[in-house]
Amino acid sequence: MSNIASSANADTAGHVQKNTFRGRGIAIALLVAVCGGGVTWLAAKARERLVALPKLRTVAMERRDLRITIATTGTVEPQEVVEIGALVAGRIVGLAVDPDHPTKLIDVGTKVARDSVVLQLDSQTYQVALQKAQAARTLAGAEIQRLATQLQQTAREFDRAQRLRATNSESDFDRIFTAHEMAKAELAVTQAKFTQTENEIAQAEIDLARTTIRSPIDGVVIDRRANLGQNVGPGNTGGGLFLLAQDLNHMQVRASVSETDIGNIYVDQPVTFTVDAHRDQVLSGRVEKIMLNAHVQGNFVTYDVLVRVDGTTEMLLPHMTADVQFETVKRENAFLVPSESLQWWPGDGQAEQVPGSEVPTADDRQEQPPAAGDDAFVWVPTGNGKVRAVAVRVGVDDGVQTEIMGEGFETAMPVVVGTIKETVLARIIPSVRTLN
Repeated sequence: MSNIASSANADTAGHVQKNTFRGRGIAIALLVAVCGGGVTWLAAKARERLVALPKLRTVAMERRDLRITIATTGTVEPQEVVEIGALVAGRIVGLAVDPDHPTKLIDVGTKVARDSVVLQLDSQTYQVALQKAQAARTLAGAEIQRLATQLQQTAREFDRAQRLRATNSESDFDRIFTAHEMAKAELAVTQAKFTQTENEIAQAEIDLARTTIRSPIDGVVIDRRANLGQNVGPGNTGGGLFLLAQDLNHMQVRASVSETDIGNIYVDQPVTFTVDAHRDQVLSGRVEKIMLNAHVQGNFVTYDVLVRVDGTTEMLLPHMTADVQFETVKRENAFLVPSESLQWWPGDGQAEQVPGSEVPTADDRQEQPPAAGDDAFVWVPTGNGKVRAVAVRVGVDDGVQTEIMGEGFETAMPVVVGTIKETVLARIIPSVRTLN
């Protein structure tokens, strides 16, 4: 009996021990399951947070020269233009011959020398006027001789009357005295007329010479308004008979600058321009002179600025329209970012802590766009939708890109300019995005 009892106690103890081990296994399994579920839950939450971060829209930082300019339009013109007109009235009876083409008359493009004849007016009327003036002078000279002889006669009679005054009556003396004085006066009048006829001859010679029109400079004809048989005069030449340019190899640009920009224009300022005829070539020059004769149209005021073109200008023709740019600022080899990148700010939890630096807070954000000389931040993506701040000093801007100065810049380094938001349509068509 004792053996049976011992055996039963042993079986009971073994069964209890087995149940204890089994309970511990179940507890461990439950603990492992709970821990695994917690890790899975945390990982899922982390993925949700990453997915919740918006996708970033970035633009690569550039390093190049930055030029800020004032754009306007102008007109190409010779540095010196001379207008030739008629100083006397008459009919055109002759035009000069082109020295380079003897069979052709002078025309646009013809080179003329100083004092060379370019046009001849009918001179018959002026030749007759000169002959009449010369005849009047001859007549006045003869009259002077007659009156001089008459004056000598009256002088002798007056001298005799003075010697015989005691025996002659007063009336006879007065008559002789008056005749002598009148003779002197008539001689003086005739001498004045003689001088006048000489002046008339000089004027007639000038008018006759003016019927032959000559070039006042060495130049090139850029416009001709004269034709054979045309009647011209000082008051009806219609802006001149010829327009001469002294040198077409050295041109200038007359640009029109508004009153809001004229304060940024100065003498010797660098200028670039193009013309429609040669769009692929950029020409350069410098400001020569700022004209003070303002052009006023209503409330709009402009000033003419003369630009001296560098080098020869054989490709340019007078009156071409030029698109002109006055250089106000130039930065060489500058780091440039889009201006909007200086105004973007990350959302909550999007900024990443960088060792050795502090994350900017909302208090560091500027309400207004930063100006030149201000401190600001640009944001660089670090992956998974997060960004890090890069402190910069703001420089000049051209309205699209802004110069930045600081440390840690790299060419083509991406900077954040906004985010990409999905719309309801984007959930259906993944390629559709809304830029922010």
